[in-house]
Amino acid sequence: MQNSTKQNENSCQFTGGWLQLRKNSSEIEIRGWDPPTARRRSPVSPEWAPFVPEFQLVRPYRKKKQKSGLSEKEKAAGQMTFDFFAESAPPKVKKAPLTLAEQKKKALDSFRFSLPKDVAKALEPFRVRQWKMLQMMYYDQGTVDLALANPALAFFLAQKFDGDVELIKSLQCSKMRQRELLKLLNYPDSNAAVKLISKIQPASITTDNWKSMIKMVGSELAKDKTALGHVSKINLGVMEIVVDPIASAAAGAKLLEAVANDHREKYRGRVVHMIRSALDMQVDIQVGRTITFFQDLQRLYDVHERVTNQYKRRVRQLNDAELAAISGTFQDPPLPGIPGKIEPLICPRDLVDEGEIQGNCVASYARKIMSGKLYIYRVFGPQRATLSIVKKKRGWEIGELEARYNVAASKSTEDFVTNWLDQHQASRL
Repeated sequence: MQNSTKQNENSCQFTGGWLQLRKNSSEIEIRGWDPPTARRRSPVSPEWAPFVPEFQLVRPYRKKKQKSGLSEKEKAAGQMTFDFFAESAPPKVKKAPLTLAEQKKKALDSFRFSLPKDVAKALEPFRVRQWKMLQMMYYDQGTVDLALANPALAFFLAQKFDGDVELIKSLQCSKMRQRELLKLLNYPDSNAAVKLISKIQPASITTDNWKSMIKMVGSELAKDKTALGHVSKINLGVMEIVVDPIASAAAGAKLLEAVANDHREKYRGRVVHMIRSALDMQVDIQVGRTITFFQDLQRLYDVHERVTNQYKRRVRQLNDAELAAISGTFQDPPLPGIPGKIEPLICPRDLVDEGEIQGNCVASYARKIMSGKLYIYRVFGPQRATLSIVKKKRGWEIGELEARYNVAASKSTEDFVTNWLDQHQASRL
């Protein structure tokens, strides 16, 4: 009984030219044409009141696939049987009532067919804010052609008019050239601007990004050379790269074009996050030359994979070093360094950083450092090197002194470190 009651409370149907939705005692009625009207009421506000539908009213229509008669196997079997003794056709099976989802699809399909075909066609690519466009196309019906020719431009205009019927009627945008319409949006009236806006994919416009998309177009048009000039289309992925200053500076023309033609980037920007993570991880691991520009998608994939593996290795080393160190810092260095020349590594993170930068295995030395028998220093001059000093009976001595990738340090670097070590050892005598 409870399910039956709930089904009665929640329903969706199209009748008498109205799309009617009922949910939890609240009602919505929407008429698409002659004129577009949307109203609602509830137990709290029992009188019908106008409202703006935010959900997608017109969707691409797909016919339900029907079975095409008997299969070949069934036909062959039928030719070998004779239903001489069949008394009557089998009884028809009673159809189950439509689910709420099925009701909604049927009602929305009927709503779509209540609109002029070209109006429905113009609306269906957009997933959000269709109502304002529907109002504009009704009160200035020539704008249907604009919506079909340059969907994003029509969408931006409709949002600016915001359902103001008198403004729509008075402006008569359908009688204006597209370049003239750009002035209403404070865009430069150029053919290049018209072309750029026409590249925007309606399905990539969302409730969250449509305002920023309008701003993005304006800022790109104000530039002497826009990154979007040679892109064949602008989808969500392209837009999110362009509005991100760091990602935009790192993306080459071929990369943008690949994103523009990737159907996965229509509804969700993936590549922009890959660009940012590749750049961020490189800064974090501080290994080798930082790649800050990706001319194409393959280059980005290669760099991202390499850096991700290095980053994972760094995290493992850091975890191991921190576990070995027990506490977050090492003991105080046995000898003071020289700022900018010889500096002690004071925590596990310093140790891992040095190992990554210099390509050596000092990240595994945390346990030895905690034992008090060894300590690690960075050497910056006269040559970049990694120094370990070990505790002997006579005091601290050089254990290892190596340049990058475990190459022996130069004689001048060894002399410099030896002098520093001797001076501090002598001062303690």
